[in-house]
Amino acid sequence: MEKGFEINFDKNTIDHLGIKLYSSFPPVIAEMISNSYDADAEYVQVKINYIDKIVSIIDDGHGMSHDELNKSFLVIGRNRREDEKTGLSKIKKRKVTGKKGLGKLAVFGIAKTIEVHSIKDGLKNAFRINYEQLKSAENSSYIPEVISEHLPTSEPNGTIVIIKDIKQKNITSIDDLAISLSSRFSFFDTDFSVTIENPNNKTENKPVTKSLYFDNLEKEYTWKFPEDFSEEIKKDIHLKFLNDHNVTGEIFTKKTPLKSSETGFLLYARKKLASEHVFFNDRSNDRFNSYVTGFFHIDFIDESNNDDIIATARQSILWDENEDIKTLKLGLDALVKKIGNDWKKKRKETKSKKIDKLIPDDFFNELSPVEKASLTKVKNALLSNSTDSNDVEPVIKVLDTMKSMYKFESFQAYVEDLQEDQLTLEAVTKIASDWEAIESKELAKVAVGRIQAIEQFEKYVNEDASESKVIQPFLEKFPWILDPRITSFEREITFKRILKENFEDEDLEEKNRRIDFLCNAVNGELIIIELKRPSIKISLKEIQQARRYERFIKEKYKNAYGNKVTTYLISDRYSMDDEALDMAESYENDGKLFIKSYSELLEKAKQFNQEFIKKYEEINNIKQDTNTKNS
Repeated sequence: MEKGFEINFDKNTIDHLGIKLYSSFPPVIAEMISNSYDADAEYVQVKINYIDKIVSIIDDGHGMSHDELNKSFLVIGRNRREDEKTGLSKIKKRKVTGKKGLGKLAVFGIAKTIEVHSIKDGLKNAFRINYEQLKSAENSSYIPEVISEHLPTSEPNGTIVIIKDIKQKNITSIDDLAISLSSRFSFFDTDFSVTIENPNNKTENKPVTKSLYFDNLEKEYTWKFPEDFSEEIKKDIHLKFLNDHNVTGEIFTKKTPLKSSETGFLLYARKKLASEHVFFNDRSNDRFNSYVTGFFHIDFIDESNNDDIIATARQSILWDENEDIKTLKLGLDALVKKIGNDWKKKRKETKSKKIDKLIPDDFFNELSPVEKASLTKVKNALLSNSTDSNDVEPVIKVLDTMKSMYKFESFQAYVEDLQEDQLTLEAVTKIASDWEAIESKELAKVAVGRIQAIEQFEKYVNEDASESKVIQPFLEKFPWILDPRITSFEREITFKRILKENFEDEDLEEKNRRIDFLCNAVNGELIIIELKRPSIKISLKEIQQARRYERFIKEKYKNAYGNKVTTYLISDRYSMDDEALDMAESYENDGKLFIKSYSELLEKAKQFNQEFIKKYEEINNIKQDTNTKNS
């Protein structure tokens, strides 16, 4: 009967594949559980003594004989699949996860001592390996300390791995370890269950399930491959490749950004983690990446007993190893891009529905069709460019602000020139914060125009310009000089036939058979404006003519205006004789007729537009300062 145990090794291998490869607690425990799965175990207990810092992994697998321990377990770098000419477990025919024969060294990344106790067919064998003794061995072989050999027992088959002298100050909590193990394997089910326990506190125990890792995720949307992509698989060669190679998976997005340690995808081969938190395009930096996670089963990359596609520490896949692996990466990237586009569409639709519910029905009423179309374009762009948030209030606030800006032509032109990707909440909010500058620019344009109009009108008055040929057309263009209340007017309302029937030729000259301006005021009042040349002196005749016009209009439009008709007679000379003055004062007191001078109109126009004049002066000062600096 064979006695003793022996390891043959290169000393550097222990460091490279032990301490330097595994330095955290969860992946070490994962390697031990992987061995239990491959040994056809159905139940594994992980007991963590946090006080004494001892961890025991107990399974009910087929166990190992003394010979198997020596020739299989203790051989470093043994490819079990090649040696046994199969990639399946002995009893349950599971696709075994182990291949490189290095997992046993993982323990020395976190501890100094490991004990292995295994029972098979009524015999118990056990040994202890100490890292420091292993490293100090004089040659390339090491004799582990024997605990028991060929010891008869009635205990069932199985293996216990005990990890002692743990170097870590704080051992991972049971809850965190359970979540980590859940992410590392997809084989947890009724046929293989794992429970983590604290022997010093019976209330601390946690079953590990394959959904535990993703159960903690507050999911917004979920996609399954290939189930949700049947039509796309027919059209896209990359997705067809995935389907033909039996790639399956689920993709999840969260409403809010994931932690950086949670983003990306978990890839499983033979139900064991092959790569974690990975994306498939090194240049990808899409916002979508902050919201997406999930997993894929890619068993075909690990079907060979010889080819080695997965990095030893299970952190990455050798993507450039062969054409199939390269095509796999392209296919997964294509799938994720499609899901990213669908995610943006779903988020946009959800936000759009929320906005439509919150925006008042009359929100667009004040806008022209062109303005409405422009603002709708902005809304759609904002929704597309703000998929990283479900909050619709900032979008509504920006739209409301922009609506008030649309009365300024320069702002509309500015928005129309922006590309869709430039219409972000941040950019548009900045425009709103800079609105004072935009408004000042627009106000300056109005100021310049109004000041020029007032100056031109003053020039016409001083030159005694013709009221019909010069002043009247000018005031038609700038009616606010006459009265800021005027909203619309009709020039030269001529009633030649009607006026001829009502006024004798000798009393009304042909050229005067007209009303200069008939205007609508903001309060519904009708305003009659009669213009005279600035140098013409107002007499009783002009007053009477204006009053007769008023009576005629009242009679003609009595149903529309009733008595809301006011007449203005305008000239720059109204030094009247006593009789005309008495009549004018009487009419003015009754509110029937008002005589104004062009000079008075000019003064009122300047007062009313004082804000524009001030802005105009500021602009000129800025221009002068700029010119001085540049000269």
